[in-house]
Amino acid sequence: MFTPEQVRDLVEGRPVVDDFAYGRSDEAAVRALHRTVCREVERRTGTRSRIAWDHYGSGYASFVDAWFFRDEPGWAGRKAGGDRSWQGLTVLLSRLSPYVVFLEGNRSWGERTGSADMPTFAGVDRLTTPAVAEIAPQVQAVVERHGLVRLHASDLGTPLAPDVQVPTLLSDPGSYREFDALFHWED
Repeated sequence: MFTPEQVRDLVEGRPVVDDFAYGRSDEAAVRALHRTVCREVERRTGTRSRIAWDHYGSGYASFVDAWFFRDEPGWAGRKAGGDRSWQGLTVLLSRLSPYVVFLEGNRSWGERTGSADMPTFAGVDRLTTPAVAEIAPQVQAVVERHGLVRLHASDLGTPLAPDVQVPTLLSDPGSYREFDALFHWED
């Protein structure tokens, strides 16, 4: 999917397309686009969201982690200790390109605790909960309407050259794929 030069640019935090705000490195315009997309996803799917806009609070994430869920049967359940647990659709929106991927994610929280799974290549396109899989086509229509492109595991599974180091906590060194170049987080 990506040339070696594009992989290098992604790993070094540079955009890989020349159009829209990505080519100009206009972070404010990209952020505004992502916010618009997320609001429209909520409206069209009747979901709520939890969105990591701030690089998970520290470090640098090359993406926004947007998680959409409904507080209703098929989405929610009980977790030990009284915390509530939800399945939802995770949409990773690249800050460096118009690309997104879909994963199924689990989040839980209670009065004093909370947890969330982290995105990995193994989760791309694995939408096993029927309620989550049901909204994916609606979400894809929204992202496409705004000029974003959904990529799949088959697009991002190519292993990177052994000498490429990706600054990420989401994969183990030596197992990097194009997914990791596009969607990485360093703390």
